[in-house]
Amino acid sequence: MSYEVMRSVRQLIESGIGDIARLDHILDRLESGKYIYLADQRYLENLLDMNQDILNKHPVGESITATNLEKDLREINLTLEKILQDKTRNEKKITDSVDMKQTDAQSKTPHENNEKITGPKSEDVTLLLSVVLGLISLHGIGHIYNHKIVKGSGLLVLSLSISALVVSYYVGIIKNIVPSILQEFFIPVLIGGYFGLYAFQILDSRRVCAARNAYILGHTKLPPSR
Repeated sequence: MSYEVMRSVRQLIESGIGDIARLDHILDRLESGKYIYLADQRYLENLLDMNQDILNKHPVGESITATNLEKDLREINLTLEKILQDKTRNEKKITDSVDMKQTDAQSKTPHENNEKITGPKSEDVTLLLSVVLGLISLHGIGHIYNHKIVKGSGLLVLSLSISALVVSYYVGIIKNIVPSILQEFFIPVLIGGYFGLYAFQILDSRRVCAARNAYILGHTKLPPSR
């Protein structure tokens, strides 16, 4: 159908009928499958209607009436309008999708900023917490500082338990409970365990801090907290 329209436009151009430049423009848009402006459509319909006799002089197999041409033009324009509407809907979907992604990114920003704030930890602070607080039975604070909550809490509970046992023994609360055969070794074992735990938590907290900082530098995010 569109082929017949283009053929009729060519006939008008070849016959020197109408505005040749405008007809060339209309023909170019038809051949490119582009939308014909309403003014051009009306112009072409009027031109074809006024020159039916000239166009009908061609052989019957190649002739086309103005009515059929108008119908063809309308069908072409309706098709192009549908394509433009589909394109507009698709662009709107893409825009909405981009907006949703931007919203998600903005909602994650506070969390990402929090990671940057609580990112790499100072090894000097870790050492200070482990050494100074460890002297008063607060082992594991260096681990907690480095977000190793479970491990740090375990060390803290263990160190406080050892200290409580030593104090309770000297105060006499549990002295009579401990068998006499074990009393000679009870305090040395507790003290040895206490200082062994003290040394371990100092060294391990620094190792944890170094590993954490290396992970953040390599992955640009916080390691799992365990």
